[in-house]
Amino acid sequence: MQEQKPGRSMSSTGRKSSKMLQPPAMDDMDQSEMDHTNANDDNDNKTPADDDRSQESARHESPRSKLREAMDMINQLRYRCGTIVNNENVQFFIVILIAVNAIMMGVGTFDFVTENPEVDHAFETTDKVFLVIFTIELVMQFIFHGWRLLLDGWLVFDLIVIAMSWTFSQVQIIRAFRIFRALRLITRIEVMKNLVLALFGVMPRMCAIGILLFLVSYIFAVMFTQLFKDLYAEGATSEDYFGRMDGTFFTLFQIMTLDSWADIAREVMVVHRWAWLPFISFVIITGFIVVNLIIAVICDAISALNDDEKAKLEGQFDTNKAQEADEDSQNGDGEGANLPEADVQEQLDSLEAQVEELTRVQVQTLYTLEYLARQLQRSRAMEERNEGL
Repeated sequence: MQEQKPGRSMSSTGRKSSKMLQPPAMDDMDQSEMDHTNANDDNDNKTPADDDRSQESARHESPRSKLREAMDMINQLRYRCGTIVNNENVQFFIVILIAVNAIMMGVGTFDFVTENPEVDHAFETTDKVFLVIFTIELVMQFIFHGWRLLLDGWLVFDLIVIAMSWTFSQVQIIRAFRIFRALRLITRIEVMKNLVLALFGVMPRMCAIGILLFLVSYIFAVMFTQLFKDLYAEGATSEDYFGRMDGTFFTLFQIMTLDSWADIAREVMVVHRWAWLPFISFVIITGFIVVNLIIAVICDAISALNDDEKAKLEGQFDTNKAQEADEDSQNGDGEGANLPEADVQEQLDSLEAQVEELTRVQVQTLYTLEYLARQLQRSRAMEERNEGL
């Protein structure tokens, strides 16, 4: 009896254990069947339109993602090109290359280079290497700026110089103008660039003075041609100074530069004693007044260059002039009232230029931030994907 109890207990335990194990198995089967049934129900609930939409969205998302990746690669390339080509050390290196290239062009005119084919070939090869380097630099600028490169006058000047160097490289006469590549130093050195900008700033006044000079020269050319046209035919002058209008213009230009004008005047005065009067009048009007007026305008622009740059940066103007203008305006002087308005207008123009520059920089910064945000999202997605694996 005692031996049977363990057996009964074991059998009863086995039965209990079997009963305990059976319900989970049934639950697993029921759960799997339910999942399968729900899946079938979901599949049954899906319509062909939903399938088409999902497929169409997948098709659209794939080209968009590829396009975004391509745009990211392009922006990354542009950013790297701009970082490299606009680096101060790289620009300084380009300036050195331009200077060395200009010096080599000057040395290449000597006989020991032109008469020695090997040395001349070495100079030509070196010049070609310089041109290739300048072209690469311009291409990187174009990659960075895009079509906005055409809006920058200095980069357009570089483009024209380099394009002409490649286009007319085989024309012997045009090749002499390769030295104009040295003018690219102006676009790299800030002081020279400011001088050129100052000259362009006074160009309207220069044009007005040039028109005045041409008018005075034309009046005297007609007068001298009519008065002294027959002197060379009569043997009174050694050269035909005033035979035709074009010759008279050239003679008057020589007189304006004060180059041997007294000798020409004395030859004419042998026949006409009073000829000194028109000669001296022309010299005083052109050589002493008009030409010096041009020089004065240029000097004034250069002397005011530093003050203008400081005013543009600080946004200041002469307060004494403004106070005097206010006093004059209160007294009824209309001319004094215009002084502060002119200064304010200059400041507004300067601020407008600065706003445009800041807008351009802001756009470039926005592109860079968008690119960095996309890279950050991509790196986070990769990290999550690696953690999931």
